Amino acid sequence: MKSDGKKHLLVVDDEPVILQILKAVFEEEPWKLTLVGAGIEAKRIIEQEHVDLLLTDKNLPDVNGMELLRIAKQKEPLTEVIILTGYGSLETALAAIELDAFDYVLKPLNNVFDIRKKVRQAFAKQDVSLENRRLIAALREKNGALEAALEETRALQAELIQSEKLAGIGTLAAGIAHEISSPLFGIMGLAEAIADEQDLPLAQSYAREIVEYCRTVRDIVVELSSYSRAATNEYLTTVELSRVVLDAIRLVERSGDTSGVNFETNLEPDLHVHARTNELQQVFVNLVKNATESVREGAPAGSGVVRVSAGRTGNHVWITVSDNGAGIEADKQKLIFDPFYTTKAPGKGTGLGLNIVYRIVTKYRGAIHVESAPGKGATFDLRFPIER
Repeated sequence: MKSDGKKHLLVVDDEPVILQILKAVFEEEPWKLTLVGAGIEAKRIIEQEHVDLLLTDKNLPDVNGMELLRIAKQKEPLTEVIILTGYGSLETALAAIELDAFDYVLKPLNNVFDIRKKVRQAFAKQDVSLENRRLIAALREKNGALEAALEETRALQAELIQSEKLAGIGTLAAGIAHEISSPLFGIMGLAEAIADEQDLPLAQSYAREIVEYCRTVRDIVVELSSYSRAATNEYLTTVELSRVVLDAIRLVERSGDTSGVNFETNLEPDLHVHARTNELQQVFVNLVKNATESVREGAPAGSGVVRVSAGRTGNHVWITVSDNGAGIEADKQKLIFDPFYTTKAPGKGTGLGLNIVYRIVTKYRGAIHVESAPGKGATFDLRFPIER
């Protein structure tokens, strides 16, 4: 459609009488009307101007109507075309349909009102097609905006997960520093002893002990650095659950005071989840750490138990993290996965731990829920689909 809002109807016929008739039919319509008697002139107009509807004789002496139809459709696929022909046949109809003509009309024009009706119908079809094109373009634009927003949300979520992890590393690091100090003192003492030791076999045994101490320190540092690494730098892989769970328990044991807390595991072998190892480890560090704190708060001294179990049911693997600690009140259970909600004292938690757990679990098409009662501990039940 032209910028002035008027439809442009181009009529082509080499018979002046037909052009006069069609001029009388269309001159009162609110369209721009152009009438030409030669195909070459029509071709020029189609190539240089915007034509909404082409009404053309099939048999023209220079450029025939079918060629004009091809040219018009090549320039603008939504241009509608009606073919005029004095030789109506199945072959003509099929050729017109194949080239995406709207219709064809037989000459002589016995009913001029019928051709005006066909032109109006063609314009109506074109309006629908133009509106569809506009809607598709608008939909693509909105989809692009949504994809950009989704990508931004993913990036922010990754930042949030990493930020919460880093916030917890301070607590982990304090405990791990204490854990490392023992082998470091051992290394220092043995190194000093070697410097003064004249007995070579004894000095060699001291050196072997130093190597073992160094391996212990290395394992601790590797576990902490693995945990602190950003998950976005890690590929999706098939994660072995038992290894991730045991690594998480070791990190928690090394990061703080777990005296009086017994850790129990019952993990079926060969349980796997398609995820990032780093993110699953963050899930279980958070859950085991929370369970440990709950046990130290609510269980009698020396009787605290944190139990992690895992198995397979149908198309899912399940993992439970349970404790016999203080438990969670019923009215708080529906809030614990909300961001920034915490039952800990100010400065003791970010309120993001369980929200991050929920985000990571659902990210991998899993589910998590809690069962608890005050004074009777809590059980977090996680389920992940098995990748086929």
